[in-house]
Formats: sequence, C-alpha cells, structure tokens
Amino acid sequence: MRHSPHPRLHPLTLSLVGCVLGYDPVPESPVSVVTLREGEGEGEGKDPVCGNGRVEPGEQCDLGFANAPQGPCREDCRAPRCGDGIPDEGERCDDGNDDDHDGCRTDCQRPLRSTWVRAPRGGEQPAIALGLALDPSGGVVVVGRGQAANGAPMRAWLAGYAPDGEQRWAQWLPADPVWDTATAQAIVIDPAGDLWVTGHVRVEPEDEDDNGDEDDLWVARCDPEGTPRWTFIDDLGGHHDRGLAIALDPQGAVVAGHTVIDARNRDGVVLAFDGDGQTRWSWRYDGPARGIDDARAVAVASDGSVVVGGGGDDLTHWWLTKLDAAGRPLGSSRIAGTVGAWVEALAIDDGGDLWVAGTEVLDAPDAFDERTWHTQPFLARLDAAAGIRWIRSEPPEGPTRREAFGLALDPDGGATIVGTDPIPGTICSRSLCPGRLWLARYAGDGTRRYWAIPDEMVMGQGRAVVLDADRALWLAGSRRLVYSEADAWLGRYRSTEPMEASP
Repeated sequence: MRHSPHPRLHPLTLSLVGCVLGYDPVPESPVSVVTLREGEGEGEGKDPVCGNGRVEPGEQCDLGFANAPQGPCREDCRAPRCGDGIPDEGERCDDGNDDDHDGCRTDCQRPLRSTWVRAPRGGEQPAIALGLALDPSGGVVVVGRGQAANGAPMRAWLAGYAPDGEQRWAQWLPADPVWDTATAQAIVIDPAGDLWVTGHVRVEPEDEDDNGDEDDLWVARCDPEGTPRWTFIDDLGGHHDRGLAIALDPQGAVVAGHTVIDARNRDGVVLAFDGDGQTRWSWRYDGPARGIDDARAVAVASDGSVVVGGGGDDLTHWWLTKLDAAGRPLGSSRIAGTVGAWVEALAIDDGGDLWVAGTEVLDAPDAFDERTWHTQPFLARLDAAAGIRWIRSEPPEGPTRREAFGLALDPDGGATIVGTDPIPGTICSRSLCPGRLWLARYAGDGTRRYWAIPDEMVMGQGRAVVLDADRALWLAGSRRLVYSEADAWLGRYRSTEPMEASP
C-alpha cells in the first residue's frame, strides 16, 4: 500500500485528540498551507518571497529559516555588507551610518589601529598613568601611581618605553617613607633628557585635631632613567596642595597647581624653579569671587612668557592669564561656561596661537556631587592675545560626565584631545565611575577629522596623549580589568587610511 507523505487527519480524530489533551480543536481554516515544489511560484507577475529558501530575482541569498541578523544571509535576503550595522569578518566596526568622521568610517574600519598596548603597573588598587612626554631618543616616559607589590601603598612611578613597546627602565620614587603615598601627575623632558615631574604626596596633618589627610605639592628633577637629582616638597598653606601641570622655560621649569584652603576656597598657584630646584618666583590666583579657583594647565611661549589656565568662580568660568618671565601678570581672559567650565590642558603652536582643552558643565543637579554632573569636553583655538578663533564641543551620549584631560598638537596643524567617557548604564560608586578612553582629532580650522574609542579600551580612562615624529599617537591612562581593579595602560596608535571602494 502506498502511503501519503503528509496524511491528513480526519476532523473526528482531531476532536478526540483535543479532548484528551484538554483544549478545544482549532476549526479548519479556509486558507491552505501550500508547500512549494521546485519551479513553483516563479515567473512573470510573481513577487520574490524572502525566507522561502530559494534565491529569487532581487535577492542576494535565501537560507529560509536560517536567515538571521548576524548570519551569512540577512533577514532581508541580502549578503553581509559594510554599512548594514553588523560587524562581519574583515570589518573592524559597522555603525550603519555614512559619517566618515566618527569612530567607524564608511569603509567599516576604525580611524586608529594599535601598534602595541602595554600595562606597566597593576595591583590590588586601581593603578593609573597620568602623564606622558616624548624623550629625545624617540620613545616616551610615562608617570602615574601604582603599587610595587600587592598590599603595598600607592606610590609614584616612572617608566621609559621605546617605540617598539619595550620597557627600557622603571623607577619608583625614593624609598623614603614620605614618598609612600606620592602621585606623579605630570612630566616634561628637557633637551638633555632630564625628567621634570610634579604631583602631590599625602602627609599627616600638623593639627592634631584635624582627622583628615593633607597633600603637599612636590617637584623632582630626575636623570634620563628616573633617578632623582633633587626633590622639592612644600606645604603651600592649604589642606590639599597639588602640582597638576609642568612646562619648561629658559631657566628651568614652571609648575601649575592649586592649594585648598577650605571646602569653598581654593587658589591657583604657579611656581618657577631653576635647574637646582630653587624657587625663582611664585604667583597665586584667587579669582574675583574668592571661591573655587585652580590652575590646571601651563605653557611657555617662545619669548619666555607663561600662560596658565584653570577654572574659577565656583567653576562657572574658565580662565587664562599671561605672566612675564618674572611671574608678573600681563593680562587675563575669562570665558563663561553654561553652568561651569575649566581648562585641563594648554599648548602654544609655532605661530603663537593658544590651544585649550577643557571641560564644560552643562548641568549639575548636585553641585557638591560630581557624579551627578552632565559635562562635555571642548577644544578652543585662540590668537596670541587670547581672542577666540573657534571653539568645538564633544557632547556625550546622554547626560553623562565626559571629560577632556590631554592635548597634543599636530605638526601639520590641528590638535588631538583625549579624555574619559563614562559608560552609559553603569553604576557609579562614590569614588569610581567605570568609563572608557576616547579621543577626537581636529584640523587647524576646527573641522573634526575623526573621533575614536580604541578597541582595547573596553573600560578605563584616557589621561594623556603625545604625537611623535612618525605621526604615531601615544595614549596613556588606565585599563580597568574588573570594577575595582585596573592597570596603568600605554598604547601606540597610527591613523589608518580609508580603503578604496571596491569596483
């Protein structure tokens, strides 16, 4: 007897099955289910049916039920392609848009490709690289804070790297207990290769009734392998005295930072040192409102004058002041932010123009809780008289705290800024908000060339950037391993050229 491959059950049989299983049988539908045989459904007047398992006119592929958003054949019966919003083999990214200046180009390649990535230090507590400078031999020196061993105190460290990523040397600051709690914040290297470093060190308060910790500002001049020639530590009169930026001048170096008098009174400070560590002059900034003022960035012009910048007036303005070679003020410029703003990095190009990277506060639901602030970085180009040529902003995705920390000038004009962008949807503690490194590169006229988040930086921070003679970008910060553990991080990157479109 010949059996039908698809026997049809009698309606009475269906009713009996429904009674046994406990549900009402579905009445027969007037619409028949048709299984197409090869050759059926084709021809003039027939529309292709995506998902029927046959490649029909207008379709690039059709795997039937196997069509999938990330499969070899998409749900629209088209083959994987650059621009469909799904990264495939050979694509480093695919954001599905036609913007060639964001973190994913229209050829599905990222604008940066890493040469190598290193994690210089790590430990139980978060370690971080904070400063970066090119040395005369073509490598870099990176500074920050970390641990010599698990359970050891956080200390300042320096490390030198060659262009191929080999660590040439590494140095902790002296074994004297006073350095057990030091942080190295910024570095500059003189033509002879000596390292000038500044930061702060945690000290016991002199007042026995004061239960809080205090910081003192420090400066050190080291030989090319990080051994100190001399060190300077000073209490500037505040509870938290910190060196935040350093630049070379014809007679030595200039340090910018701040001293915290109390919770509502902070002053910016600038100190100039000679080659032997003696203070040549100092300057103190207490803005018009006599409130929260600091000096976060410093640069030296070709005539020896000093430009310093920071935030002031309870952080509602960012400001620049020009000092002569003896530390006497020559003029100031104050620019208001939406809610607040401050300068984070400064550079002066060969034509005398000032380049300023900073952060603007757009909203501050709780003025005393920085985790609630909505901020965006900015890059500004000003002429030698501090007249604004242009300002460009880098808004974050949503109400998050995106900040700028580092700035590097391009030899052919333009600049790169780097910073940290908290990851949307993550939970912040009182002291930690998981983020990721981002950078943006601009031409001299303010046109954004691209922005990028390096592939290796799933979580972490971006703190410093330099551009070497080979036009490679060196980036430094931290790479977070888990929520409360991180390694200081250093990477060397090159810009990638757009791929030619296929014919």
